[in-house]
Amino acid sequence: MFTRLLARLLVLSWMLVYSAAEAASPPMLTVEYSAHRRIETDQGVIEGSVAAAPGMERSEMRMGSMSSSVMIMRNDRKVGYMVMPAQRMYLEVDLAQAAQRSGTVAQDQLDLEAAGSETVSGLATTKYKFVTKDRSTGGFVWYSDEGIPVKMDVLSKYGSDKSRTTVTLHDVRIGEQDRTTFDVPAGFARMPSGGLFGMKR
Repeated sequence: MFTRLLARLLVLSWMLVYSAAEAASPPMLTVEYSAHRRIETDQGVIEGSVAAAPGMERSEMRMGSMSSSVMIMRNDRKVGYMVMPAQRMYLEVDLAQAAQRSGTVAQDQLDLEAAGSETVSGLATTKYKFVTKDRSTGGFVWYSDEGIPVKMDVLSKYGSDKSRTTVTLHDVRIGEQDRTTFDVPAGFARMPSGGLFGMKR
């Protein structure tokens, strides 16, 4: 459940940056960084960490006593990897299929506009308002000038159900990241295809 949530949020963030609204699009990431990531949902709080470089991102999340799960996004390859350290296994995900199957809308179905400047987690950011054209999802994202997505506040509607998810980065540290961070660890077995969205065969 929480791996799917993180995947949806990462795909949405990726699509916002590559939005068709060129003039209002958030800046592309130009630095490498690591940070603590806090995800607040209707079901609870998920603590984790993130490391990123242009075209690459690794997110690890933990909830209570549950084992950690890892999502590696390789936009340079247009694939992602859901890594399960406890099982020493991983799933390979096609980002385009993930966007379609997770309910994330196409880029041309997003309206995006700048909505001012704010300081978030000690970083100067530009706030952007976004909404899908079918009005099912909307909210705000805050990006630093370097392209770091410091915060995201998303409201979603599924029929009569509504949900809110807030993602905030803390203790952001800009600096070079180990490239092995963005690859599946050696010796991990690839899982066969199954029910998760976007899985490559």
